[in-house]
Parts: sequence; C-alpha cells; structure tokens
Amino acid sequence: MIQDIFGDCKKQLRAALKHKKHSFRFFTLATSSSERGTHLRTVVLRDFDPEQMQFTIFTDTRSKKVADLNRIPNAQFLFYDGIRLIQLVVEAVMISSTDETYLYHSLPEPSKKDYASEQTPGTPIDASDQISHDFSKGNFTKIVFQAERLEYLRLKRPNHIRAEFRASDHWKGQFLAP
Repeated sequence: MIQDIFGDCKKQLRAALKHKKHSFRFFTLATSSSERGTHLRTVVLRDFDPEQMQFTIFTDTRSKKVADLNRIPNAQFLFYDGIRLIQLVVEAVMISSTDETYLYHSLPEPSKKDYASEQTPGTPIDASDQISHDFSKGNFTKIVFQAERLEYLRLKRPNHIRAEFRASDHWKGQFLAP
C-alpha cells in the first residue's frame, strides 16, 4: 500500500502539468536566508520528472527567491488538495538555476510580461499600472530542484494516513503517526 501512495503522489504531480485547474499546479515554495528568515511564496509547477524526482519552476532572475536559493539552496514545497484532503511537503535542494533565453522567447506574449518588467520585483511603485516592460531580453530563470524527502498526509476517517519517502532510502517509504 505504501508504494501505491508514492505512485499516486507522482501521478498527481504529473497531472498538475496537464490540467491547469489541478490543485498541485500552484504550490507554496519556502526558502530561507540567514539575515531575513524564512520566506513563502506561491509558484507554478512547470515540470516534474517522476523518475528523478525533480521539480522545475520559472521565475524572474532578480527575485528574492533566486538570491535566497543562491545563498542557501535548500527549499520546501507545500502542495495541498482541498478536495481529497491531501498535503504533500517536499524537502528539496536547488540543483540548477539557469538563464534560459530560448525558453523566454518561446513563451506566449502575455506570459513574457511576467519576466520583462523594467522594475526589479519588490521595488516600490506609485500605482500597479505603472510598470514598464522591456520584452527584448526578459529576466527569465529556470530553477530545478532535486527532492530529498516527501511527506504525505491524507485526512481521512477513521484513520488519517501519514507517510514519508526519502531519496536516501530509495523512496521505499515509511508510515508515520498522523
């Protein structure tokens, strides 16, 4: 049964890439920096390799998450399915952060806007419509994470189900007390 849980986790993460309304498509990314503490933000799952257990996101090169991960490459992800009452917490490490200009240029025009603002993310502005863009190059970064641990929790009666899977244990799995 425990390997069925792990298999379903991977299946749902793959499904999030195909179905825009899948609850795992958007997830919370936690990073830390020694001087600013822990930081949470919502990101979009752009790719998932179930064999390698690697997760990919895209972001603005100038964002604080890139600076945080360059200092401390450890991260946590929180996925939550409110219908099935399943929570996944993934502990991961950034394995690459690359400027993917060819990917930026292949994006649909409306999506390029997310990476082409002339103002650095977090810069104070007077009004939300006062952003200017330079579409010629963009500030696009692809970040790939290697999962090291996945914790599964399903709220279910009569018994909640909790399990962990570790790369160091070849993703074998162990049930945990909920």
